[in-house]
Amino acid sequence: MIKSKTKTTNSLRFKIGLFYSLLALLNIIFFTVMIFENQSDLLLKNFQFQSENLANTILADLQNIGLKPVRDEAFNVFRKTLKLYDIDNFIIFQGDGKIWQTEPENNQESATVSEALIRKSKDVSSDKEGSLFKARYSLDLNEEDFTVDFLLPIKAASGQEIFLSTHFNIASIQERLKQLYIQVAYAVIWGVVFHLIFAVLVYRAIFRRVGLLEAASKEMTEGNLKSRVSWNFKNEDELDNLGNSFNSMASEIETKVNLITKLNDEINQELQIGKEVQELFLPSPKKYKKFKIGKLYRPMREVSGDLYQYFYFDEGEGKEFYAFFLADASGHGVSAALVTVVMAMTLQAIMKENHDPIIAINFLGETIANRLQASFFATGVFVILDEPGKIKFVNAGHNAPFMIRPSTKQITYIDSSGPPLGMGDDIQYSLVEFSVEPGDKIILYTDGVVETPLKDGSLYGLDRFSNLVMENIEKSNTEIVELAMADLDLVHEEYKDDVTMLVIEIPE
Repeated sequence: MIKSKTKTTNSLRFKIGLFYSLLALLNIIFFTVMIFENQSDLLLKNFQFQSENLANTILADLQNIGLKPVRDEAFNVFRKTLKLYDIDNFIIFQGDGKIWQTEPENNQESATVSEALIRKSKDVSSDKEGSLFKARYSLDLNEEDFTVDFLLPIKAASGQEIFLSTHFNIASIQERLKQLYIQVAYAVIWGVVFHLIFAVLVYRAIFRRVGLLEAASKEMTEGNLKSRVSWNFKNEDELDNLGNSFNSMASEIETKVNLITKLNDEINQELQIGKEVQELFLPSPKKYKKFKIGKLYRPMREVSGDLYQYFYFDEGEGKEFYAFFLADASGHGVSAALVTVVMAMTLQAIMKENHDPIIAINFLGETIANRLQASFFATGVFVILDEPGKIKFVNAGHNAPFMIRPSTKQITYIDSSGPPLGMGDDIQYSLVEFSVEPGDKIILYTDGVVETPLKDGSLYGLDRFSNLVMENIEKSNTEIVELAMADLDLVHEEYKDDVTMLVIEIPE
């Protein structure tokens, strides 16, 4: 099963979402600052203008009111006039700093004003000599909270110059400032809402469909070939086209896979039949019990390129003929299996006519060369037991069989006596003969045993195989092949060929 999981930080959805969030934040901050700066500049200019205008208006309104150091009718008119401009906190003092009146009255803390205020009053006094352009009043504007410190010279009833000092704010400016804060807040909220709505629309338009495509793809990789994407394909955009293409591709894949699966099932069924047919050519061990044959036959696939055959003939007068044949066809699978069938049928036909192993193997080599036109070949070894105390071998390019005498631990390897079968039609093979004793064991095997690759990169090898057999030579032949196979299973990396072993014991 193939599983694919995208890391969150690698997700396109995450990257675009993060980038869009940062862009939206910068966008909101930028426009908020622009609005606030622009409106603030307008407010400041308006504040300066209204302050000057208010100061001139107050100056004109208060100039003709004759005040006295007492709270009389003139003072009430003076106070009401200031009240019209939302001024209810002020001090009236004379040039030396002596306070005449305060409003509210309980604000009076001392008989004189501060030195700083006295100095400032001298700057605006009409009695001061100086520039013709001397200011008629003093305005200190506080742009932080839009308040004004106002100092104005006026004439008392006696003609004496007195001063009005007040601190006030311009209500319209403060109200406008509050509105500005509210507008900025609305702008921020609208910016957030707008970007959220846009993000949702983008997600629904793009990432929801991308997510459906991803989920359907994962289901297909996990084996669900019926997985399809489903949404309303009304946009007819690139993602809709991609979704339709994916569904078409998925349907095509499902059809092809189902067809391949069907064909594969048919092939497997045919291979199973081929395996059963091939096994029909393998001999039954019942007639050969006295040889205590240990056998391992493990095809790499359903059918095998390895072949073993047993032959027995009663030649009369108490003389018996036993022969054992092991071959390994080139290649694997069906082609190699067909070669083994040809060899089995040819051998069975020739052995009925002639028991001479040289004639049999020469004829077999010629048949493979002529009928298969040198496209295939096979190695093979013939073992003949037709005389007491003697054994004969014909080895046609096969892996060297070996004999072990348990009593002396002596091991004998039988080398090849000719090239593989099918290499030509004029090749002659020779026969080698050895003396044997009851209990001697002959080991036949194919290259699938010794050429199996191991986990360390090396091959299993003949030395390891023969040493394992030697170490367990006292055990039964069946146990020997089982131990050899268990050792192969333990250390192999993978099987790349059919594996066949025969252990034959010379009877009493």
